[in-house]
Amino acid sequence: MIPTSNEQLRASESGRLPKVENVRDDLVAVPQGMPHSSPPYSFSYLLIDADERVHVIDPGWDTDENWERLIDTLSVRRLSPEAIASITVTHFHRDHVGMAERVRNASGAPIVAHRVERSSGSAHASTGAIEARAQWDEWGVPENRRAELEPAVEERMAVPAPTVDREVDDGDRLDVAGAALRVVWTPGHTRGHVCVVDPDRHVVLTGDHVLPTVFSGLGLGGSTPTNPVADYVTSLDVIERYDDCEVLPGHGYRFHGLAERAAACREHQLRRSREVAAVLADGGEPSTWEIASRLTWTAGWDALHDFFLYSALSQTAMHREFVESPEFAAYAG
Repeated sequence: MIPTSNEQLRASESGRLPKVENVRDDLVAVPQGMPHSSPPYSFSYLLIDADERVHVIDPGWDTDENWERLIDTLSVRRLSPEAIASITVTHFHRDHVGMAERVRNASGAPIVAHRVERSSGSAHASTGAIEARAQWDEWGVPENRRAELEPAVEERMAVPAPTVDREVDDGDRLDVAGAALRVVWTPGHTRGHVCVVDPDRHVVLTGDHVLPTVFSGLGLGGSTPTNPVADYVTSLDVIERYDDCEVLPGHGYRFHGLAERAAACREHQLRRSREVAAVLADGGEPSTWEIASRLTWTAGWDALHDFFLYSALSQTAMHREFVESPEFAAYAG
């Protein structure tokens, strides 16, 4: 994996916000601040089409500072919010979609998202908290540890679900004059997550599907009819076909070497699955809590609290389901 932006690489390593940067003459990477995060930013991407119209991909967290940064970036090009023609979101997490409604209100541009993300976002908003709390019995969470999981549930429910004006599906072409941008459906992080491939500029925008410095969490968009781990490793098989493209991720820094990084992401997930499989092979009927307590965690099991404990339990449950599915055998060998 080879970083292709020294500025973004240095910012990622030092934990600061990088500068706005031209990826191509008509494609701009705009870092948008994120509270309580390291590195403290996500990326918005602005593509200026053949008609001098602007297409925003992942507008970022909704703050006045981020809005001003977006406006200033347009101003450098002598453009205004009225020049924005579309707002495409890779998935419904606030660091990617939070400012979408504000951008639409200022520009009149439609919000574009995958049809599954639209439907799962609406369902998650109405039933997610109930489902999350019901899982605690299923997971075998001790009564004295449940209160600390409440903030994690509340945080999940705070994810905005904007009104989507246009649904897209796998393989659809985005409405961008003079460009052939295609949507690639990559479920796993959320059920309706997408990447955007631009073969003319030789770039692929990966959202949170493949990142250079961290491994994406899975199943972070509410309950799904399919297993997020199985979805994710299968989606990696799809996206690594674009290895000749420069990767423009939602966080970190841009790079070459998509297939290599996708392989590392796949192995990270399969290693966790193999750990779960080893615990299950010992016999008995351990609860998700009991399995999680026997797995390897970077901070150690006893150090996991609040959101990190919730995430560990959620990931363990997903991997357990994956291990018990036919799909696991295809990758485990």
